[in-house]
Amino acid sequence: MKNKLILLLLLLNSFSGFTQNLTEKDFVILTFEMDRNKDSHGTFIYYWVAELEKYEKVDEYKEPIIYSLFLHEFYGSDQLESCCLGKESYPYNMTTGTEFNFPDNYSDYLTELRELVKKDRQKIQVIKKEWKDGYREKVTVYATPVRGKVCACEFGGDRFLTKGDRISFPKGNYEIIKDYLTKEKRILLYKDFSDFDYSNTDYRTGK
Repeated sequence: MKNKLILLLLLLNSFSGFTQNLTEKDFVILTFEMDRNKDSHGTFIYYWVAELEKYEKVDEYKEPIIYSLFLHEFYGSDQLESCCLGKESYPYNMTTGTEFNFPDNYSDYLTELRELVKKDRQKIQVIKKEWKDGYREKVTVYATPVRGKVCACEFGGDRFLTKGDRISFPKGNYEIIKDYLTKEKRILLYKDFSDFDYSNTDYRTGK
């Protein structure tokens, strides 16, 4: 299974009722890893997707569309299903009615996908910031070219992101695309992320 993520049949069957017509696309998954020297325990990790698309009549790429990708299971299954149906999703909103009817192997699927993304990523930028009283922050940005499907929809909440922002959840098999980041694509993707608001989740890890 080198360089490829294979879903168990259970996971594929569990999502078969979602009606959004998904097509396999080429993406670049962006990983933002943020470390602080004070008031921090572990590394903050954030995932986004960059979608490269050519103009219809010109053999050139448009400015990439970049939107959130949720690779950690902090949301309810009802919000995942809502997004895959093309409806608004509220992944940060938890109520007494929130459902968690994920397939038994869903956590394993996300874990394997995160490992795949980490194994084949390329470092594209390091951002360092310093403040008074010795506070320092370092953000390392990585890029992982992949082929797969995502459920994409509008964000309906008001935490971390803005209502109406595009968000996405992975769905199905993913595989690494070799030799994808050509010079033409690098110019578009390797932008300056110094002012990019990447904090779409509050996930942190010591790993």
